[in-house]
Amino acid sequence: MKKIILLFLLISTKSVFAQSEREITYGLFAGGIYSKMSNLPDVIVPKGIYDGYTLKEEGKFGGVGGFFINWKYPYAKLAIQTEVSYSGQSTDLNYEDIKGLKYKMTFAFNYINVGAQLKFYPYKGFYIGAGPYVGFNISGDNIKYSSNAQEIFAESGVPFETDANVQKVLRESLSGKNYFYGMLAAGYEFSSNFSIGARYTIGLSDALMTEENGHRYSENKNKVNSISLIIGYSFDFDDLGNF
Repeated sequence: MKKIILLFLLISTKSVFAQSEREITYGLFAGGIYSKMSNLPDVIVPKGIYDGYTLKEEGKFGGVGGFFINWKYPYAKLAIQTEVSYSGQSTDLNYEDIKGLKYKMTFAFNYINVGAQLKFYPYKGFYIGAGPYVGFNISGDNIKYSSNAQEIFAESGVPFETDANVQKVLRESLSGKNYFYGMLAAGYEFSSNFSIGARYTIGLSDALMTEENGHRYSENKNKVNSISLIIGYSFDFDDLGNF
């Protein structure tokens, strides 16, 4: 009887410790990202000022890459992944009016992103995840401007600002700032340590600041949404199963 009880205790203890084990990996990921900042037309030309023009936002492709640590709990089919990454995210704002004037503003911002996501593994290496992140803008004044004003107005006698002057005013009046966002993710982790994934981010806070200015640029809620595809490779922490 004592042997049976001892055997039962050994089996139970082993089961408890097995459930407490974690699989910890770290690695790198990289890929492409398509992003767009919202409400830019209302920043540049307030509604009702004049008619006869179009002003449209256009998202752009960029790159993303970073480092992660993944704490996986196989018995619960859950993992917590923390990340630090870099992303280049831009939006073009294209203007055209009935007088033939065209210009393009490019809001080309770079971010250091920090966050974590909770991942659930419903089947083998397939996972879905979600979590909060913050993007730290490291190039808040990187706003570019180009137009055909020189071609249209140079010989007409109509006064106009050069592209360089307009760009200077934009950089003095507008600046990209840090913002919070939520991430939804899905992907697959292969036994070979490679992984692939897709991500969608939803901006939760304003990502553009408008300073006081005399050019009718106005403050708005400018949020950034993005879609990205990534590939990754992970390494094992051999001796840190209970880290």
